[in-house]
Amino acid sequence: MALHALAAWRAHTLAIAAAGGAPMFDDELTTRIADAKSDGGARLAAAMLSETARRWGGFWDGVCKYHDHPYRRADALRQTFWRHGNTRLLDIAPDSDGPPVLVTPSLINSSDVLDLLPDKSLVQAIADAGFHPFLVDWGMPEPDAARWTVDRYIAEKLAPMAAVTAEATGDAPIVLGYCMGGLLAAALAAACPNDVRALGLLATPWDFHAPTPETARLVAGMAGPFRAAATNGAVPTDVLQVLFFALDPTLAARKYRRFACMDQASPEAVLFVAMEDWVNGGPDLALPVAETILETWYGENATARGQWRVAGIKVDNRCFDGPMLVAAPSRDRIVPPESARAFAAGADRNRLTVLDVDGGHVGMIVGHDAKRQLWRPLLRWLRQVAT
Repeated sequence: MALHALAAWRAHTLAIAAAGGAPMFDDELTTRIADAKSDGGARLAAAMLSETARRWGGFWDGVCKYHDHPYRRADALRQTFWRHGNTRLLDIAPDSDGPPVLVTPSLINSSDVLDLLPDKSLVQAIADAGFHPFLVDWGMPEPDAARWTVDRYIAEKLAPMAAVTAEATGDAPIVLGYCMGGLLAAALAAACPNDVRALGLLATPWDFHAPTPETARLVAGMAGPFRAAATNGAVPTDVLQVLFFALDPTLAARKYRRFACMDQASPEAVLFVAMEDWVNGGPDLALPVAETILETWYGENATARGQWRVAGIKVDNRCFDGPMLVAAPSRDRIVPPESARAFAAGADRNRLTVLDVDGGHVGMIVGHDAKRQLWRPLLRWLRQVAT
């Protein structure tokens, strides 16, 4: 939140300087502002001041309304099916005898977005369609977080979850991964193909340099600061938010201004608060995982170059011979569609389905059109691969 406030404040104070207030930042900027005024730019500067003041006020109005909103997420009633340390596997439909579906989120944010509200729950929709979904809840890093690599998460947590799911239901699960969870799901399919019936990747980055390598280099450059910020072997969640801020520094200001204008009792406002609680309340991240994300994926682009290995096994679209699906949101700023679609490059199109979703990274899961854009086509694919 401090970063978002700083971005809004910086725009406002620049406008104050342009309108004749205190000089800002350096002499060169002050000189340019003076030159603009001498050329008749005073009215433009005043308009800038008025507009940024309006935006600054709207941003803080939205922040205050968010903190005062009565919505609070209820304690989860989902049954814990399996546990390892802080990680749980939640059974979404304990009485179901349908085909099992193992759903894994990113390690950066919690699993709540996949089970957000009664009418905004992708895993509940999967259960209602006759499947038996299990949802991974990674939880906070373990006390020895500095030793938890991506390989260890696969070997000691995700692979056993797939195995116990298969043993309990009698069928290998269809594995769905959302965002970074898709990378973990792909690694699972490569390492344990007999425990994966089909693989679905939802908004999963693969070519980390697409479409703009400059952005990837910017993100990769955060590895040093992340190491410096790590405490007890883990990167705090507030520091992780820098990643998303760097991708779109003005996003929070825009969405909080919109929220300030909403009917606070409306379903739209409740959804906004639930989503913001999810965004702002994620777990810390084990430092070795953060280093893989920043250096191996963003820096080296090892996934797209075919050089990423887990436990010595190469991970790509040829490491698993079952059915696969790639869902690529067209308006995703976190995982651009070019990045998500890259997993399908050169794949056997008889086994791999590419689903283009008209939505954003989070909107595809819980947005107003998510049921039509993602849920229904995803359920059709699940039915096809389950038969």
